[in-house]
Amino acid sequence: MESALFSKITSQVRNEFDWFKESFSSLLDTDDAYMKPLLDNVRNANGKMIRPLLVLLTARYFGSINDKIYHVASSVELLHTASLIHDDVVDSSMKRRNKPSVNAEFDNKLAVLLGDYILTLSMLEMSKTGNLDNMKKLSGISRTLSIGEIVQLGVRNERDLSEESYFRIVSQKTAELFSFCSMITASICGGSEEQIRMFAEFGRLVGTAFQIRDDVFDYFKSDMTGKPSGNDLREGKFTLPAIHAINSSKLDWSDTVMLIRSGSATDDDIAELIVFTVKNGGIEYANQYAENLVRQAEDYLPKDMQPELREAFISYLQFIIARNN
Repeated sequence: MESALFSKITSQVRNEFDWFKESFSSLLDTDDAYMKPLLDNVRNANGKMIRPLLVLLTARYFGSINDKIYHVASSVELLHTASLIHDDVVDSSMKRRNKPSVNAEFDNKLAVLLGDYILTLSMLEMSKTGNLDNMKKLSGISRTLSIGEIVQLGVRNERDLSEESYFRIVSQKTAELFSFCSMITASICGGSEEQIRMFAEFGRLVGTAFQIRDDVFDYFKSDMTGKPSGNDLREGKFTLPAIHAINSSKLDWSDTVMLIRSGSATDDDIAELIVFTVKNGGIEYANQYAENLVRQAEDYLPKDMQPELREAFISYLQFIIARNN
């Protein structure tokens, strides 16, 4: 199902997307013997590039896709990549997309420096749009991502769980970058203030739904172990499924919450909370929440969008919900 949906998504930008992927890969080329293994790690860990796809689809609505749009698509993917590298260091994550993370394959020092390098590539790509305001906007979204990571670390000292804190982190770490993708593209393509606003809100809703679905995977059985990974919980992070299940329960989970947030919880503690979350409707609640956001996002698509392109956007929304990783 995923492959069929992805084919529909790319149907309106297939040639452009293929060209982008080749172009993006070339940005990671180097003759430096020290840099090459680091950049090869990044190249080999590339995901489905759904943020650049959102850039290309948004640009298609406004007409042709030019060099500026490719630079924007590269810039946002590089920014996203840099943030992942830094996040893995902060969270001591050993895997990224089922492959060794940069910090696991090398070390934290090299990972931090590589993240900084990738971030500078992002800025260089955005500078090629030839507009200082675009650079200011990129700096703003980069700052937002950093604040989101700091807030996520800060809430680990709190005993109470709240959806408000969760969605603040989701907004700053994920949703705002999706919003940025469609917003800045609409702006560069000459969209009206209303069009820019509509695409920005579309991206924000999509990004929030994407992160909720991403968080739900932590409660699924992994192919490697046959058990839920619980990686977020091991890193002291409480996501929407567990937050809802705990706050809807009459049981007192505060001691377990603090154990998990402090990193002192045992595997049995985490397994117990996962089972409790699943049995008490946390997964269903989170999935329903994401589906509602996707339905709202559809309402922000321009009414005059060509049917074929609208179908590609709808498939993009369906993919956010249907993806398995």
